[in-house]
Amino acid sequence: MTYGILITIYLLLFTILTWKKFDWGLFLFFLLLPTYLIRFNIGPLPTTLLEIMFGIIFLIWLFRQVPHIPHSTFQKFLKENKLLIIGIGLFIIASTISIFTSTNLRSALGEWKAFYIEPIIMFLILITYSKQNSKFNIQHSIFYPLILSGLLTSILAIIQHFTGWLVPEAFWSNNNTFRVTAWYSFPNGVGLFLAPLWPLALYSLRYKIQDINKFQIPNSKFNFLKIKNWSLFVSCTLYLVLSPLAIFYAKSTGALIGLVAGIGIILLANKKTRCPAIIIAIICFASLISLTGFSSLKDEVFFQDRSGQIRLSMWSDTFNFLKDHPIKGAGLASYSEKIESYHTTVGGEGIEIFHHPHNIFLTMWVNLGLLGLISFLIILISIIKNCFQISNFKFQIFILSSFVIIFTMGLVDSPYIKNDLAMFFWLLPALIIIQKYENLENT
Repeated sequence: MTYGILITIYLLLFTILTWKKFDWGLFLFFLLLPTYLIRFNIGPLPTTLLEIMFGIIFLIWLFRQVPHIPHSTFQKFLKENKLLIIGIGLFIIASTISIFTSTNLRSALGEWKAFYIEPIIMFLILITYSKQNSKFNIQHSIFYPLILSGLLTSILAIIQHFTGWLVPEAFWSNNNTFRVTAWYSFPNGVGLFLAPLWPLALYSLRYKIQDINKFQIPNSKFNFLKIKNWSLFVSCTLYLVLSPLAIFYAKSTGALIGLVAGIGIILLANKKTRCPAIIIAIICFASLISLTGFSSLKDEVFFQDRSGQIRLSMWSDTFNFLKDHPIKGAGLASYSEKIESYHTTVGGEGIEIFHHPHNIFLTMWVNLGLLGLISFLIILISIIKNCFQISNFKFQIFILSSFVIIFTMGLVDSPYIKNDLAMFFWLLPALIIIQKYENLENT
């Protein structure tokens, strides 16, 4: 009862705050992305704290913001982003059809709204609100809370490494394979959330240093803006240092490789670091191939260890399933049930059936059918096309770096099929479009 009262009080205060200061509502939403793990029922309907917060933001935007948005804003967006609109439309159609090809209607509806509908609506909220409000500051309202959330996640993961606090027994009991999980029930959740944030933190740090150096006031005078700049600077610095450590303690190799790939894109884009980056990459690759000291890492990278063999088996099972069901796939929330008859062993040993095939493209195909995969590819092409139209080259590179991290991880995992990951994925194209129209260099 007390739990329900506390949630009700919080949501009431959140509603009041968002009504008065929409920016602060967005700030809290992105700060508290992991609260999708706080689950409860409203009558017979299951929901999460994050979902209720989204619903409040959506309703306030719908009734307070939308009526004042000029039709020209929507017309301009539709005219200049036809390919993206087509992709989004097909994506929504495919996800809706996949509800009815599912074996579990209730779970399918939950995934439909959490992974496909709500993130796309948040995408629209961000681009329209930014266009309508020239004072909307992406750095303070979006980047700062995300980085704070990532910093808290990193700190918890590092504490867990030394204490085991809140780590599920399956990952704590074996000292040889001990992996941290932070808020999540599985270790890879740490890397999937933290790694794509790293380029945004680096971008924010770069420009906060400039803001702090430019902003001069008398020492005796209190200034809230300078405090915000310093707090963002400190948060970014700590995040850039601690998040790779947290990912390492989670033993999320895919996220670590993705992070290296994302940093590599940034280094290659800079003329001063391009040649050293190429030389270091060649040396690292040669060492990985030839030196016996890296044999365990080599086995992991080339799918020769147990984890790699499990993934290869999982992908083989999935391809066999898709050969028989190429058009409709499995439907939402149905992969683990429908793949059962295709499930094989690894080295004669049975393994568990996972909820998705640990590859972002296979996951889209299985969940949404062939139309869903095609629409997802259209969306990606449109995002890349829009990204290269940004005049701010530095911002362009950091956003591309984040996408590279996501899709590098996506080769061995599904960095979309989780509430916070889906929201983050759709945040990136929103940032690209905002940058095109509003020029973030002046924020």
